[in-house]
Amino acid sequence: MSPDAPRRGNCLIFALRQWFTRGGYLIVRRSRWGWWPHFLWAPDLGDLPVEHFAPVTPRTDLRFPPLIFNGTVRTRDH
Repeated sequence: MSPDAPRRGNCLIFALRQWFTRGGYLIVRRSRWGWWPHFLWAPDLGDLPVEHFAPVTPRTDLRFPPLIFNGTVRTRDH
């Protein structure tokens, strides 16, 4: 499966998997879609390339995000 192929999960599962297998840093920030946290992973804090798991089609109309969703790995935080 290619790295950007859609799969099921969430940002926390993705970030923890990267941290346990590749080391690096977990980054926590407020989600752009609401008040809940969003988890990202970076291999180092130098240039700060980040990876995170985000929904393929974000649902901003929901009060709470789904725990598990169809998403893809993104390398830019925007």
